[in-house]
Amino acid sequence: MKAHIAALSLATLALALPAQAQTVVTQITYRTGGGWYHGGGHHGHGYGRWAGPLLGAAVIGGLVYANRPQVYAEPVYINAPPPPPRVAYFCSAYQQYYPNVASCPVPWQMVSY
Repeated sequence: MKAHIAALSLATLALALPAQAQTVVTQITYRTGGGWYHGGGHHGHGYGRWAGPLLGAAVIGGLVYANRPQVYAEPVYINAPPPPPRVAYFCSAYQQYYPNVASCPVPWQMVSY
């Protein structure tokens, strides 16, 4: 991991230094016949100042994100209650089950099925 970080730091510097070097401008002032000439030049406006560091940060951030350990939550198992038993009510006097018989003269018998 330390080797990756060192290599990425060097890569970032390699990208950032040329971008910063573009912005260095030498101003030349010299005398011409009747006055002074102040030489200008490219002052580094544009993307040169931030493109290298931004690209380097994106590369380093991507590699750090990709190399981090994966953490997974353990699954949670919930013990569901057993389903209620299936029962039918049987009337022994009529030899029928509810709802085929609305009332029974003797107590109903619970029969599981």
